[in-house]
Amino acid sequence: MASAGAGRIAGGAREEKGARVRRKSESSQLAGSVKEDLKSLWANHDFRRLWVGQSVSSIGDWLATFALLALVWNRSRSAAAVAGLLVLRIIPSAFSGTLATWISDRWDRKKIMIYCDVLRGFLILWVAVMQSLIYLYVLIFLMEFFTIIYMSARDASLPNLVEGENRLTMANSMTLGSAYGSIPLAAAVFALLVVGTSPFLRWLEGTGFFSEHPYSISFAADALSFFFSALMVARVEKPLILRARVETREEFRVSMAASLAFAFRNRFMRTLTAALATGTLGGGGLFAVGVVYVHQVLEGNDTQFGFLMALFGLGMLAGIVGLQFISRLRAKWFIFKVGLLCAGGTLVWMSLITVMFTAYLAALVFGAAFSIIFLTGITMVQEMVSDENRGKAFAVFHAVSRIFLLLGSALAASLAGAIKDFHINLGLYHLHVWGVTISMFISGVLIASVAFMPLRERMGSEAEEVAGEGAEERTP
Repeated sequence: MASAGAGRIAGGAREEKGARVRRKSESSQLAGSVKEDLKSLWANHDFRRLWVGQSVSSIGDWLATFALLALVWNRSRSAAAVAGLLVLRIIPSAFSGTLATWISDRWDRKKIMIYCDVLRGFLILWVAVMQSLIYLYVLIFLMEFFTIIYMSARDASLPNLVEGENRLTMANSMTLGSAYGSIPLAAAVFALLVVGTSPFLRWLEGTGFFSEHPYSISFAADALSFFFSALMVARVEKPLILRARVETREEFRVSMAASLAFAFRNRFMRTLTAALATGTLGGGGLFAVGVVYVHQVLEGNDTQFGFLMALFGLGMLAGIVGLQFISRLRAKWFIFKVGLLCAGGTLVWMSLITVMFTAYLAALVFGAAFSIIFLTGITMVQEMVSDENRGKAFAVFHAVSRIFLLLGSALAASLAGAIKDFHINLGLYHLHVWGVTISMFISGVLIASVAFMPLRERMGSEAEEVAGEGAEERTP
């Protein structure tokens, strides 16, 4: 009996060792697969040109954003005037997404992106010489309008440049990484341009125009980044749309109506749009009340708030990298739901803690979960929606995400300001509650609730439905 027991123990040890060897082998194969996909993407000349242009313009875009906030504040000394910039970024999202649907599905997407880059470049140059805040707001409104159209055309083009499900996920990760990973670099460049001491900057500041308009250096740099992006897109050789169409006036009206109805008619897009709206409505809470949370609840300062946001950005980058491995092991609908639960749970956790170091850890986790949710959602749209309808899908995706993110920010800020702090005695635990923590708690619950939407069931038969819709649109 003793020998039999020893044999079972030895057998269990061998099985455990074999399992460890298999896991190590699978991990090595997974890492090799990710590395191979990355090399393949970088060898794709068209994708590389698009990505490099996107990365440079993202740096310029954030650079101009910092300059705009500083410019409006210095001219008005009004928090309401600064908030007006956010409002003007909501309004174009509400209707330009509809226009972007039929443009990106029926026009040459390459030309769309080039025109949008060039127009945004000239608009930001015009901002440099604007003295009136009213005219400045009009220009920002127009820039956001063209940004929505550009993003819809870009995302709808990626599946035509990149082949393979895993490579498409990585392409989306690289695109999102260039958009958000450029924030620290743009902040450093902005600081250099504003307070820099290089001979070139001193010479620029000594000229008549730049001495009177110091932020114009940032706007000029942003314009150059847009023109560079347009040049990179112009060098893309592969067609970015399978079939472009020239429509009559009647066809234009019909396609506009179809664009408006697409997100409600298509079962997958209907569910994903509802999930996206609810999730971003909650996600806007952290962006709106983050600085208040640090000052009131954590008793920190602006430097610590900046560090918290930096850790959020690092978390996003970690999520982008981690998704390359996770997406090869689990279904995307499962990753999407787990990401929602993690993001919502983390926000609820942050609403209950008062220790700065713990909040730093939570910011890392929230950033990783947020990027995974966003990337997985984009990839599912690209995989589940046909080329004929992809422009509609991404116009809806970006419009809804922007509208509800900023709407959530406004609601969270209003709630945080309306509720005064109070205390709850729970016996052994004394809880100090602020309006900002209530806002964050509600936001976290909203995000987590999206995980219970029936997304998997909607994806089950969606391939047949999408194929049928594409065939209908191709029928003359």
